[in-house]
Amino acid sequence: MKRKTITLATFHRHLVLRVAMVGIVVALFFGGLTWYQQRAEVIDHILERVVSGTRLFNHRIGYLTHQPSWPEPEAVQTELDRHLSESARGVVEREGRFIYVAILDREAGLLASQVDETYPHVDALRARRDELKATLQAARSDFYRIYRLDGIPYVLTATPLLGMNREVLGYAETIFAVSEEALQAGYRNIRRTVFSVMGIVFLTTLLIYPSILTLTRRLSKLTINLLDANMETLKVLGSAIAKRDSDTDAHNYRVTLYAVRIAESLALDNATIQSLIKGAFLHDVGKIGVRDAILLKPGRLDDREYTIMKQHVSHGLDIVNRSRWLKDAVDVVGYHHEKYAGEGYNEGLQGEEIPITARIFAVADVFDALTSKRPYKDPFSYEETMDILEEGRRSHFDPRVLDAFASIAQDLYAAFAGREDQVLKDTLETVIQRYFSADAAIQPT
Repeated sequence: MKRKTITLATFHRHLVLRVAMVGIVVALFFGGLTWYQQRAEVIDHILERVVSGTRLFNHRIGYLTHQPSWPEPEAVQTELDRHLSESARGVVEREGRFIYVAILDREAGLLASQVDETYPHVDALRARRDELKATLQAARSDFYRIYRLDGIPYVLTATPLLGMNREVLGYAETIFAVSEEALQAGYRNIRRTVFSVMGIVFLTTLLIYPSILTLTRRLSKLTINLLDANMETLKVLGSAIAKRDSDTDAHNYRVTLYAVRIAESLALDNATIQSLIKGAFLHDVGKIGVRDAILLKPGRLDDREYTIMKQHVSHGLDIVNRSRWLKDAVDVVGYHHEKYAGEGYNEGLQGEEIPITARIFAVADVFDALTSKRPYKDPFSYEETMDILEEGRRSHFDPRVLDAFASIAQDLYAAFAGREDQVLKDTLETVIQRYFSADAAIQPT
């Protein structure tokens, strides 16, 4: 599977997006973690203040057991009402309000109480209080329970009321509702903390990004240098093989240009065209393993010699497969002698089984061979060449590729056929820069 090639500009956009996404994810993670921790801590802190305040209140009303009227219900009720009106308000009013206060005798029988009957859930909360009656009677020290109804915390506290001899004479019991205002104040503090944490994460991300960008640019520069070195090696190796086969390497330049123009006409992607360029330069690299007596023989090869010559495909595959950077040239190197009808070599592939780059190169290679001067022949005219290519439709050549080539062939013939000068090389260099420049050099793994 071919790797997708992206431009350097696109890479920078991806980098910005990924750094931003990482910053957002990290900020959300730590923001959520902070919310979770702070929420528990803030609620606990509120409840601690409420519990402390209600316990203090319970202890303050412990004086009722010292009154001569204890445990007369009416007298206790009067004292309780007076005490609530005078002192309860200042204890915990900022955190909420008492919705139930009761004074019980030592058997947990009700002596006096004050209930906010208008408060929602008061009956449900009193039912919860009744469930703790046995616990209350066994208690020798303060205890409390916390309940939640509709998201509001309620604190039930109970305090034994001790006599002069430390014996339990009764109990003070309260149910306190934490106010919405107290909760919202706590949540505001949480939000401030969460936003501070997220802001620190975003600021850190912004400070880190320039360093990442600088390192990326250095990496890009190294990538460009490596790419230039690879391209130099590609051209030198391709030229060396071409010069061994003939006196010039112009064939490599022309056939590569033809192949690229066909690929562009077919709207192939950059990565495929890169592979095509590599394969076009190295299509006959395996001929380095063919003996000169066969490779340079001026006459027609006999069957044995032809069999040996065909081995250059296997030699070529061995060579390009040794290089990770050249591996995507295998489609052209290994299959450019296949024929559309399945009569080619090495594998006898047919139709769409043949890689598209090999099908393109087959047309370009034959076109250049026919329109070029060889020791054993003069160049064919444009018309003769196109007639021969047309004869190979569906047998040798892919009809779709041949049609794409036919639409641009005359212009290519006029511009490059038989050409060996610097203009040819400069034109190809421009093409290579377009497809292998720094803006096309980054291939994510």
